[in-house]
Amino acid sequence: MKLVARSVSIEVLGEIERCHDGENSKFYCLPVKIHFDNGEVKEYMLRAHGEPKTLKDFLENKKGLRDKMEKAFGLTEDGNIIYVGYLEESSDS
Repeated sequence: MKLVARSVSIEVLGEIERCHDGENSKFYCLPVKIHFDNGEVKEYMLRAHGEPKTLKDFLENKKGLRDKMEKAFGLTEDGNIIYVGYLEESSDS
């Protein structure tokens, strides 16, 4: 799996609500658009397990969570969005 772009910002599209589809119904969802450094913009669903606290913290940028997450997604060559916040910055080179 090869990354072709990194996220640069996240635009919130809606409100936090319980996810509707069966396998994700235990999550809370927040619809967003993720803007990538190659110019692409993709719609995505941020999810929080069990309770919406993490998503509320994201919206309020508590402890800099939004700032961190805006740079924490990658776009693969096949168009999938993955969380890459755990990868080292040096892996970009």
